[in-house]
Amino acid sequence: MSMLITETAPPAPQARPRTEALLPPAIILLVFAMVVIALGGFAYVGGQQNALNTLRSQSEAMREATGALARTDASAAHVISGDRAAMSEFFRNAETLRELRTTTFDVIGGVTPALDTLLKDWGEATTLAVDGHPDTARQVLVDRRTSVTLDTVADAAAGAVANAEAQFGQHEQRIQIFTLAVLLLQVLSGTLAIAAMFFAFRSSAREANGRSAALRSADTSRGQVARLFEMADVLQSATDYGDANQVLKATAADLLPGFGGALYVFNNSRDRLVLSTSWGHEGQVHESIPPDQCWALKRGKAHLNRAAGSKLCCEHHHGEGTVLEIPMIARGEIMGLFQLFADGEDAEARLEGVTGLASAIADGMSLALANMGLREKLRNQALRDPLTGLYNRRYMEDCLQRFVRLADRENREVSVVMVDLDHFKKLNDEHGHAFGDAVLRDAAMTIVSGLRETDIVCRYGGEELVVILPDCNLDRAADKAEALRLRIEALSQTHGAAISASFGVAAVPYTSSGVSDLLASADGALYRAKQSGRNQVVAAATRPFHLDRLEDALERPQHLVAAE
Repeated sequence: MSMLITETAPPAPQARPRTEALLPPAIILLVFAMVVIALGGFAYVGGQQNALNTLRSQSEAMREATGALARTDASAAHVISGDRAAMSEFFRNAETLRELRTTTFDVIGGVTPALDTLLKDWGEATTLAVDGHPDTARQVLVDRRTSVTLDTVADAAAGAVANAEAQFGQHEQRIQIFTLAVLLLQVLSGTLAIAAMFFAFRSSAREANGRSAALRSADTSRGQVARLFEMADVLQSATDYGDANQVLKATAADLLPGFGGALYVFNNSRDRLVLSTSWGHEGQVHESIPPDQCWALKRGKAHLNRAAGSKLCCEHHHGEGTVLEIPMIARGEIMGLFQLFADGEDAEARLEGVTGLASAIADGMSLALANMGLREKLRNQALRDPLTGLYNRRYMEDCLQRFVRLADRENREVSVVMVDLDHFKKLNDEHGHAFGDAVLRDAAMTIVSGLRETDIVCRYGGEELVVILPDCNLDRAADKAEALRLRIEALSQTHGAAISASFGVAAVPYTSSGVSDLLASADGALYRAKQSGRNQVVAAATRPFHLDRLEDALERPQHLVAAE
């Protein structure tokens, strides 16, 4: 059985869109950019802070140098004015200037020589003042223009302080601007990274939903396949169409809920599809369908008959519903037709969605029907004669044994009529064996058509036939044999040759008590019919039997007598 279920099988994975595939590397690049921007910003701001601290230190040093310069000038003036106590203060201030000469004044270009000259002039003037020559000291300062040198050094130090303060402002402005730029870049890259992560999360959620749907679809498909295997396993035990119909209904109700359905199989002549079973939508079910009116059978594939529209529709389809028709094919032979019904605006889409599953069910049923047909064919070949279609001798013996035991247990009657065609060898010799076979087949059909459905006709051997008549006494069996004799004699007109048969009749309990003597009694009666001229009915001689058997036979229900 084909187990291909295209609709409940898991969906094939789809390629991710290019934009979604680029999201992970984009997020990595954005995070890397954020880190680089942060590190670069920190490095730049740190450098600017260091430069700012340097400028601040230089500015403070310049201010300290300017103050030291003023203090030295003042202390020197005090010394020259005669304040000997200020001499120590002058030395301290002069020492401070000498220390600042290399650390601070060297930064100011061209100031160091002037500072050296200034310190030298102050030193000589203070020495003269201490030695008692203050006027000479003042004259030295005047002659050497010490005040001008002092102004030059002081102006240079003040200019350096002003320049440092200007650079200090520039550095602070750069730090602010770059800090703002870094912040904006961080915000922008962070926003882009968050957006990228959002889209990546949404893509991942969509993929997760797709995988979850695929897993659910796979689970559903596995359940459907398991149910189909279960159906196939149960169908192996089905003995007839009734069993197969029950299995089909149960499987369809489980796997195809909400859909009606029907199963059609060919009749014996294979000229019509007859309804085997149906469920739901009984109003759209036909008792039979001509094969030439069904496009599914003509095409050998599933066909959808729509309620309305211009698309191809089978001639047998009438009604408002939509019907999916699937031909049931096994071993290259069409076994029947499987139908699914649906109503509503979405009926077509629903039916198309379950076409694969319905086809799998139809395949399983078609194989089951083919197997049942094969088993029936083998059974018929084992139990029936291939020429006449009658039951064979083995089946006759088993059946007669059963009927005789039942008759003995329940005080009932069983009659046997043995039939032999007269001069059958002469018919074969004069008209050929094909003619003889045709006469034998027609005689068999004539006998079957003249009996009840409960009566059994068998081919005993050659041209001999045996008829088993359950619940029939000896007299009625003889009467039936006479009617059959006349019907066989009437075949002479059909075939244009003399055709007749001899009959021997026996019955339990009238002439026999068991199977062996029942057949022997009928065969003996047949022999006497042939010896007496053929074309006649002879009943076997009766035998003594218990009175209760006779009373029971006479008191049988009237409906059994009427049935005979």
